[in-house]
Amino acid sequence: MHTNIGKFPAAATPHLESKKNLIELTKRSLRDEARIVQVDKDYSYASTSWLPVKVYYLLFNEMLTIDYLFTLDPQSFKLGHGKCSESFTRKLAAGEMHFSEPELNAVYDKMIFSHHEAPGANLRPALTADQHTTLAMKKIALYKLEEWKRLRKISSFVTEESRKMRDAYLQRFQLSIFEFPYQMRLRANYRDFAFIDSVSSTDTANYFNDYLAFARYFYRALRGLKDQLVRARTR
Repeated sequence: MHTNIGKFPAAATPHLESKKNLIELTKRSLRDEARIVQVDKDYSYASTSWLPVKVYYLLFNEMLTIDYLFTLDPQSFKLGHGKCSESFTRKLAAGEMHFSEPELNAVYDKMIFSHHEAPGANLRPALTADQHTTLAMKKIALYKLEEWKRLRKISSFVTEESRKMRDAYLQRFQLSIFEFPYQMRLRANYRDFAFIDSVSSTDTANYFNDYLAFARYFYRALRGLKDQLVRARTR
């Protein structure tokens, strides 16, 4: 990941290591989980339910540290979960940061809900570079809408008032890859992980390894951005 470090003047960063211990402990825990899964794939059956949670907190604490380097405000470390991920989406949309991989820079609006593919498209090789990414992000968009609906205690959109609220929300809707780990953490914490009941240990091990690979790449991207900001602030 990259940002324009030229706009960040040198400054003291006394709170830089506020989340360092949590980050290191979470990384160690994930490494231990990965070693066990390599030894016994049956262990992955249980670990799939907490893997998105651990991954999320690793990335979340790194994002809080990055936000602090942007603002130099220790209140950055008190950002709520949804607000943190959404603030990174806004930074991405505003061009304040960007990934070296172009498709990861996508910021989706309400049109993501209109995206359709033929049934089973997610199980076939992608016809375009971003096909599977778009399918995954549409699912995350649906999760985000459902969470918004739940927080506002809206049971359905049958009333005119609820539809107006939904339409107003979708008018300003934004979504990026930064919100993927948060929404997956919500699904793992509260709902939707019963699907593993009918999945083999080979498949859960594959899921574990793929999700962990995603976490590694995402963490490295965030760490690279943090290192850039640290250099800018301490030069």
